[in-house]
Amino acid sequence: MNDTDHDDDRLRTILRAEPAPISTPSFEELAARRPRTSLRGSTAITFATVVVAVAALVAGQQLSEFRQRQATPSAGVGAATSANPSAAPHITLPQPIPQAVTRTSAAAQVAWVGAYLPGGNGAGLFLGIDPTGKLVGRLDVAGGPYWRSADGAHLVAVGDEIIEYSARDGTVERSYGASTGRAVDVAFSPDGRWLAFIGLTAFVEIVDLQSGLSQLTPLGHSSTSFAGGGSTLVFSSDSRQLYTIVDWAGPVRLTAFDVTPTGLVQTRAAIDGQQGRSLPPCGGPGIAPKVIGTTLVVFCHVDGSVAFIDLTSLTSVAVVHAVQPNPFWLSPIFTPDGHLLYLHQIPAFGDQMQVIDIPSRALLGPVPTPKALNDPGPFAWLLPVAYAGGVASTVPLSPDGLKLYDSASDGITVLRVPDLKPIAKLASGVSLDEVWISGDGRTLFASDGVMGLYVIPEAGGVPIQVKLPDQIGGFIASEHG
Repeated sequence: MNDTDHDDDRLRTILRAEPAPISTPSFEELAARRPRTSLRGSTAITFATVVVAVAALVAGQQLSEFRQRQATPSAGVGAATSANPSAAPHITLPQPIPQAVTRTSAAAQVAWVGAYLPGGNGAGLFLGIDPTGKLVGRLDVAGGPYWRSADGAHLVAVGDEIIEYSARDGTVERSYGASTGRAVDVAFSPDGRWLAFIGLTAFVEIVDLQSGLSQLTPLGHSSTSFAGGGSTLVFSSDSRQLYTIVDWAGPVRLTAFDVTPTGLVQTRAAIDGQQGRSLPPCGGPGIAPKVIGTTLVVFCHVDGSVAFIDLTSLTSVAVVHAVQPNPFWLSPIFTPDGHLLYLHQIPAFGDQMQVIDIPSRALLGPVPTPKALNDPGPFAWLLPVAYAGGVASTVPLSPDGLKLYDSASDGITVLRVPDLKPIAKLASGVSLDEVWISGDGRTLFASDGVMGLYVIPEAGGVPIQVKLPDQIGGFIASEHG
């Protein structure tokens, strides 16, 4: 028996070990533990900080001692690993297409981060911090929730009124009048002209941010009582179409609209199980959709599945199941060129990475996120400790799509796309939580999850520490995990 066969045999023996039972809290229990007023908009789920099981499983302890012999794939080439690493094929990941950096306004460089007020029972503020570490604006959490525009220059609150604020200092720029109802989910068109949102009373409203005109369209749904919690919407990359996804738990309803100068025009609709259409459900509160060409890619936060839906026929053509031991362990990161979907298991849950090559729908990983600058990014299988899940409020990619930033207990590791080769370390020695990248990519803003925000030059240098009033919440970001 050679070394590879011996390692595979040992790995199978470890994985057959009977695991200790894990008690995962229900969504109702997790929700009950959250502050009454969320510091994040509905586009991001607040981190759950409760540890479900701190003790490692017996199999996990054995497996932590086990180290597979490292494969060293060349740049852009990945070898997937699973319980049977030798069975996984090798594929070549596409090199990224550099994107133009367009978010260059001063407002797009300001980070907006939530902070709870001491003794405020969940009340708090969003604070605007500029690249010098200066506090430049405040917004009351109660006035939200807030969403950030695609260009990063504006913040919009949809409540009793639709109000637009400057992301530079939080001042009111414009009011679009009374809203027709509380927003369940909000989307900005990539060209910056349109704001669309789903309301609690089963409608989709679109607002022309240039003229201020709005249009209301009834939204079909299958549930007897439309609560809105299982609904989202997404624009196409050219801003000419809008898609609504309603009743995630099933039967899923997908509706396509053309975006015209006078508003929305419904063109097609499909329901799972009707007329030969298949639209996979997601049994929980959280999906992340992305339109890539004529395909709608939908990540389900509960089970880690990724559905590929053909937008011509409005039916599913494939479902890829990522490795996600517990709900909400993974945060999706779509590269801006539409080629790759990284699924990041953040450091508190094991710090692993998976990637889906979107054109071929091939899944690689999970692999440990590399840390050392001389680490080639070896693929390995580790059984992590069980924690409650959470979803990142940001997407930690550089604006040009060439770098991914991984924050952990020793600062930020800068990883090269697509092979995740470590190329730099920032803020070494500082334990960091989430990271938001300024619109021009020159500044990173990272929270320590407690009371500190660090402003870090991307080119390297001494971080600026900004003390906030109390526990830090998430960022208001144009894209979220």
